[in-house]
Amino acid sequence: MNAAPKSDNSERPPGGPFSGQRCPVIVGPTAVGKTGLVTSLAERFPIEVISLDSRQVYHGLRIGTAQPTGDELAVCPHHLIDFISPNDKYDAIRFREDFQRVYLEIMGRGGKPILVGGAGMYLTALREGFMQIPGSTPERLKEIRSDLDLMTDIEIRSRLEKIDPESFGRIHANDRYRSQRALEVFEISGRTMTSLKAAQKPDPALGLEFPTVVLERAVEELDLRIARRTELMLKEGWIEETESALTRHSADCPGLMSIGYREIVKVLNGKLEKSELSKAIILVTRQYAKRQRTWFRHIPKALGGSPDSPEILADILENIFTD
Repeated sequence: MNAAPKSDNSERPPGGPFSGQRCPVIVGPTAVGKTGLVTSLAERFPIEVISLDSRQVYHGLRIGTAQPTGDELAVCPHHLIDFISPNDKYDAIRFREDFQRVYLEIMGRGGKPILVGGAGMYLTALREGFMQIPGSTPERLKEIRSDLDLMTDIEIRSRLEKIDPESFGRIHANDRYRSQRALEVFEISGRTMTSLKAAQKPDPALGLEFPTVVLERAVEELDLRIARRTELMLKEGWIEETESALTRHSADCPGLMSIGYREIVKVLNGKLEKSELSKAIILVTRQYAKRQRTWFRHIPKALGGSPDSPEILADILENIFTD
């Protein structure tokens, strides 16, 4: 992956235009129950939610990406949802740019921006900026990527374990994209991603601080919530939504490669029995939630706890939303 260009800060005060100011963040695994907490905050402050989600950005995929409902949108505005084609790729670089634009717009009208979602990598992009890779050029990246594309998943993981055991342990075994990216970094720079990350200086978006509330539930409870939500989404028309999307987009477009849509496409193509669909979606969603929990355990946080805890709202009001 190419290193992202640094933002031009030549006309900004040191640290960015909002240096020292805070943008509250509420994160947690999928289905943990972030909406109820947002509703309580919206009753007290003119908050506007900036979605911290890599899939809710896609237009026409409302049900399967769990975009906010009409009732939820009536409680407070939500941004960075339902605005790009499922054919488009969306990444942390573009998210950071979109976040900065929306944040400035909200502040300009006197609102209170708050980040809500479960995309840990996007949060890291806001807090830390992007790693600079010495020697990176588009030509060199293309050459290395072509060679690595020919390797199997097992070969990619085996090579990563030898050259960067820290990244090997950090990246999920089934995450080919990030495993290959770590190899690309080494092949381009001669340095491991782990060493480059250690040397990276934080470059927070707009100079902001991001005090983060991590919502948690017992695994068994979260699994039940995922199962109930999956069944509800299927009853609301998830299959029909996918069929409609397939009339305009290919099955392998970025949007339809999201969790759940892939499994529905298999049913529509006769590669998965419809009776097995719910079980398949629940399984991959639980696996995703596990990866999210692992990620959030390792990020700096201001507060943590169950969204149902009576203390969590009071703690947020006292420690996060104080001026």
